[in-house]
Amino acid sequence: MIWIRTIWYILTLRCEEADRLRSRARGGELTRTERVAERLHRSLCSSCRKAAAQLDQIDRALEHLADGLSEGRAPDWDEQRAARLDEAMRRAQQES
Repeated sequence: MIWIRTIWYILTLRCEEADRLRSRARGGELTRTERVAERLHRSLCSSCRKAAAQLDQIDRALEHLADGLSEGRAPDWDEQRAARLDEAMRRAQQES
């Protein structure tokens, strides 16, 4: 009976739950069932694939920034890049 609940969980995983699992997966806290469910959901859901790719891109950028800071280098941000980021943050706040 447990395997039926496991299969049901995997097949009915919603985007919100998949997102929560992706966040927990970064810390390595998922069970095998949760890992399978998130991967299957991501393979079927284009929105979740895009979200996962964006999170990976953000993680890589943050690692790159952290590496530069640990080596004593300041981030190489020019005024235009800072202004674009500021504008994007304002738009995102207005949309939510």
